[in-house]
Amino acid sequence: MKVKFTSVILISILLSSCSIHKLKKNENYQELSYLEYNTYVKDSSVNIIDVRTPKEFNKSHIKGAYNWSYFGGDFKRELKKAKLDTSKITLIYCQTQHRSLFVANKLYKAGFHCIVDLDKGMRVWQKNNMPLVMGDTLQ
Repeated sequence: MKVKFTSVILISILLSSCSIHKLKKNENYQELSYLEYNTYVKDSSVNIIDVRTPKEFNKSHIKGAYNWSYFGGDFKRELKKAKLDTSKITLIYCQTQHRSLFVANKLYKAGFHCIVDLDKGMRVWQKNNMPLVMGDTLQ
């Protein structure tokens, strides 16, 4: 019960910070540590986008993530095909947080209102043994 209440408080803080606080890249973007980010990963109402290559994604990824490779071609077309709700919190990540910064800008231009990036990317997530899907198996 206490964990659920804490999650609700954290989500409320994030939503309000996205709407009223000027963030690093623009008013709709925030970077979170792997622990804070994991709070949102557990929320089934968020969008999760892995912008790494299909090879990287197939090796391991965060459960529930869509794979839209930053290098994979027509990002706008893929975004339209997925029909994600732009008003939901959208989590993004790549391996080292270099590609995801560019994707955050594209998502913002596409009308996403609250974009959350994994600070320092998948390397930190993996280094800290956070939950991953390896093939079809959750690790």
